Amino acid sequence: MHTNDEMQALLVDTVRRKVGYPLRKKVTLGILGGVAISLGFLAAIRAMAPLTALQSPVVSLVGASLFPVGLIMIVFTGQELATGNMFVLGYGALNRNLGWLRYFFEVILITLLNGLGAILLAYIFGHYLGLTKVDIYGKQVATMAMSKVTPSMPMIFFSAIGANWLVAMGVYLGMVAKDTIGKIVGMWFPVMIFVLIGFNHVIANFFLLPAAYFNGTITLVQMLHNLVPAFLGNTFGGLLLAASLYFTKDKNNA
Repeated sequence: MHTNDEMQALLVDTVRRKVGYPLRKKVTLGILGGVAISLGFLAAIRAMAPLTALQSPVVSLVGASLFPVGLIMIVFTGQELATGNMFVLGYGALNRNLGWLRYFFEVILITLLNGLGAILLAYIFGHYLGLTKVDIYGKQVATMAMSKVTPSMPMIFFSAIGANWLVAMGVYLGMVAKDTIGKIVGMWFPVMIFVLIGFNHVIANFFLLPAAYFNGTITLVQMLHNLVPAFLGNTFGGLLLAASLYFTKDKNNA
């Protein structure tokens, strides 16, 4: 494992590397990041739907166990994920390695690019190929989507805080570990827990909700009802409950 001093240097170096990417590279890595998260979610849906039809008690556990594959692909291939950046770049902003306007620009840009990748996958793989549309899979998507758009916006906001607190933990633990297995385990369990609990993750919802919309299950207004507070809650969780805590800890240990 990396020491605390090594982690501080690694986080600062990661911030400088991310903000230094040319726009073309950010666009590519951002879209691919949204696709990766969506692939993990798609795998979860395809596994959960038959179990739901059988009324299996392990439906949620199986889905939650498959979803982290997306984050693992992102980290090992160097793709961009907005919710991870909310934490990592937040650490850099608190450490004065980048300004706050640049922080929010980077977070919003990657969120939109992730969203684009997720929507493309929801339409091409989910709707066009029918992987989230037909039979039990369409029913699974409808059930999950309605659970995301039914709660009030404040409830979605606080749920999203919990989601990105755990995602930030996964990103941090993945960086702390030096070996491949350690990185996978470090990322897997926090992300699995947030999915199992049912917290709101804006990029995952950028896949699920359009998939339901293409099926005619929900409306654009219902999508925005979720995505706006989910984005704000994820940002709050990644910045103030994760980045600020690690920043304060590092300053106190200095």
